[in-house]
Amino acid sequence: MNKNQAAASLKTRQIPLKFVNFFLENSGGPMKAIVDWREKPSGIVDLMIAGGIEVQIKKMTCGDLILDGIITVERKTAGDFIVSIIDGRLFKQVANLKKNCDHPVLLIEGNPFRTGLKMSRSAIRGALLNVQTVWKVPVVYSRSSKDSVKLMQIMVRQFNKMSTAMAPRAGYRPRRLSTRQLYVLQGFPGIGPHLAKRLLNHFGSVAAVLGASSEKLKGVKGVGEVTAETIREVLDAEWSLP
Repeated sequence: MNKNQAAASLKTRQIPLKFVNFFLENSGGPMKAIVDWREKPSGIVDLMIAGGIEVQIKKMTCGDLILDGIITVERKTAGDFIVSIIDGRLFKQVANLKKNCDHPVLLIEGNPFRTGLKMSRSAIRGALLNVQTVWKVPVVYSRSSKDSVKLMQIMVRQFNKMSTAMAPRAGYRPRRLSTRQLYVLQGFPGIGPHLAKRLLNHFGSVAAVLGASSEKLKGVKGVGEVTAETIREVLDAEWSLP
């Protein structure tokens, strides 16, 4: 692939409205988001509210936005992405995401190869590859702040849709008791290894986690209203064959 082809492949495109509507029509209610207070001047908060998202402003220590208590987004303009490579912030932020969040995403608004800032293409590509392959944090591109809001809505709808059914987990069977306890909780929609550990640290046992109300579950960092209600729904709903 030549330079022109590479640049063309990285151009972000406006999401067709029909796809946005498809996922929004299949949603179970208004999306909720916690947004870091430093994001407010960017205008993203106003765009989210205009898009029907319930927004809560807080000071965050990890990421810039938490979507429906599930997905943590580190949001950067293309220019800020380049600057964060130069000043060393990027990899510290990505490490923090990976350490503390079960479903982290790096969202870049604009084309990082066309910012006008002095950085070689190989250095930019190296940083992107490091984030995705070494830290295993997905990188998502958007065309604008408005486009970012649409992307975030789609991410949440897709995640919630896929989480409604628990797929059988074949193969791995933990032997240690503590690992078994974590494994049990990770079978619930929206619960990954980090959140499972926080739940056990908070409640003390698997039985206590499973007996907790939605309100008590939401008292644990990383458990939003959607995750809490989904856990209770799985536990409380009467069994019926599909």
